[in-house]
Amino acid sequence: MEFEGKVALITGAAHGFGEAIATQAAAQKMKLALLDQDQEALGQVVKKLKQSTDVLEIVADVTEEEQVYAAVDKTMTAYGQIDLLVNDAGVAVPGPIWELPTRDWEWILHADLMSQVYALRKVIPIMMKQENGGDILNVASAAGLLTARECLLTMQPNLR
Repeated sequence: MEFEGKVALITGAAHGFGEAIATQAAAQKMKLALLDQDQEALGQVVKKLKQSTDVLEIVADVTEEEQVYAAVDKTMTAYGQIDLLVNDAGVAVPGPIWELPTRDWEWILHADLMSQVYALRKVIPIMMKQENGGDILNVASAAGLLTARECLLTMQPNLR
């Protein structure tokens, strides 16, 4: 695939997989719209990647639908297209499932699931109108593949 000149919108771009994907996309000469709520860390990533490609910095909270929509609008205003959407933003709250407050669960669901829904609802219609469509990568936690006991044992191995 040819990536040069294509536009990637990446959530959770200040850390981990999001930063790694952004770094690889920059190496491929993609234009980047990088979104994260950690302004300081995002600024550092943007500064590093601006040396090799065009980067738009977007500080936003993906748990807020309006902020995700505004990020997509900013990307379209700056670049006129979105060829790759990477939904990488996610959070975790350590502790046994039965002890986590409902408020934490709501935050996890909004950050890990609903943020992807918000971005998909806004970006898919854009991609459908583009001549070459686009690609979407939704990143999920490995915790979704483990049982509660396995997760608990990874946090507290002495429970065996």
